[in-house]
Amino acid sequence: MSASTAGLTARPVRVAQAAVAILIATKLYLTFAAPPIGDEAYYWMWGQKLGWSYFDHPPLHAWLLHLMGLVFGWNLFSLRVLTWLTLGGTLWIFWLWSRRLKPDDPAAWFRPSAAIYLGSPLFFLMSSVAFHDHLLIFLSIASAHLFLVFAEKWEESGRGVGWLYGAAALLGLAVLTKYNGVLVGIGVAVFFVAHRPLRTAFRSPHLYLAAALSIAIQAPVLWWNVTEGFASYKFHLSERWGGNLFRFTPLNVVEFLALAFVVVSPFLFPAIVAMVRRPLGIPFADRARTLALSVFTVSTLAMLFLSMFVEVFFYWNIVAFLLLMPLLAGWMRRRWVMVLHVAFGGIVALGFAVNTSIVPLGNLVNRYDWTISSIFGWPAVAERVEALAREHDVGFIAATRYTTAAQLGYALRDAEVTAIADRHDQYDFWFDPAAHEGENALIVSDPQLGLRGVEGRFDELTKLETLPFERFGIVIYRPSIYLGVRFHAEKRN
Repeated sequence: MSASTAGLTARPVRVAQAAVAILIATKLYLTFAAPPIGDEAYYWMWGQKLGWSYFDHPPLHAWLLHLMGLVFGWNLFSLRVLTWLTLGGTLWIFWLWSRRLKPDDPAAWFRPSAAIYLGSPLFFLMSSVAFHDHLLIFLSIASAHLFLVFAEKWEESGRGVGWLYGAAALLGLAVLTKYNGVLVGIGVAVFFVAHRPLRTAFRSPHLYLAAALSIAIQAPVLWWNVTEGFASYKFHLSERWGGNLFRFTPLNVVEFLALAFVVVSPFLFPAIVAMVRRPLGIPFADRARTLALSVFTVSTLAMLFLSMFVEVFFYWNIVAFLLLMPLLAGWMRRRWVMVLHVAFGGIVALGFAVNTSIVPLGNLVNRYDWTISSIFGWPAVAERVEALAREHDVGFIAATRYTTAAQLGYALRDAEVTAIADRHDQYDFWFDPAAHEGENALIVSDPQLGLRGVEGRFDELTKLETLPFERFGIVIYRPSIYLGVRFHAEKRN
């Protein structure tokens, strides 16, 4: 046992076990108690309308959501069961690494590692909500594991290409889940250069065939974009930035770094710095460290560059920190740091649970949070929409934003609810305006969204009723239902 790992058995393993138990219980509560966040409902709708790919993201997560719906029906469990499967798979990889990192007592490495992972707000949140990230996390770390097994076997005997192809396939599936999986691939390429024993692999055709396999798995995305005028690529390279991607905004860099410091956990960064500064002295740990730091460097530099021009969301850089998580226990030398980390993560997790299932905390202190507030109250809205649809002769039901359209559709169990909005979204590929020319419609909006995308599309718009949703005497969300008379495919002035 090296001096670097001798202290692991003295760590607060019971604290780690308690933290993991609390965080898993919180995740379980969220699965069944929190209504769908807007994007969760949106991606669920993708699963109801299978396609080769989708406007915002690649298709793998939507395909799996479709399968969950077939198996478990239309409910919160179906929506979020994949997050449990991917969490289980991710922790299984952690266990496999722990067996290599501390073969005499793998549990002594695994338990703190699981607490470090779940105690990071970034990974707790993104492994609990049904966004694409939870699947990206599992596929990325599974791919990294197979790359490391290949590296080990290649160093020993120049063999192991089966592991290489398996790793490439999983990497391709990661990119088929979310585009920033590409950064893992680039990080792996850097790893093959940075880890000297792997450089001979560049002389093998198998490396290039494996890379071709990863690329070939993207065929559904390429095909969809060819048939839809490369809509995804135009959106990510231009539309989402207002057509002006390269407008220098240095303050975004500060915001990006500060937010990363908080959401990853400030108590992990001393161990991350220590990992950068020195190897651990364990062959597997040092090989994995090189891979983890390669991906970390590639992803972080890419996001730093992007943040100079646009706002970068905290989870876009999630792959940068992923491979560090199962390793950090070896560089975290002080017990109190672990205690503070899991306490911080637990507080954030509990706050998120209250925020999304009971009441938006910002609303209690007069700081209205529309994104969270808008997840509440949809069953009551759906009930009234159903009743009003029976009273009025309507051809379709719509909302004024893609997230609210998805939340309304989820509450109605109706995948045909659509969005009529100024923002380009997946609904534009499902809804044919010309086919609904002249029809009446029920439209749901709220004061924050207004009716900008709807005005000019009907001869008349009449507010039928407003349905305020209250908690603790505070109005959380106030949607209104409108009757639109005679829809026009083209917007009128």
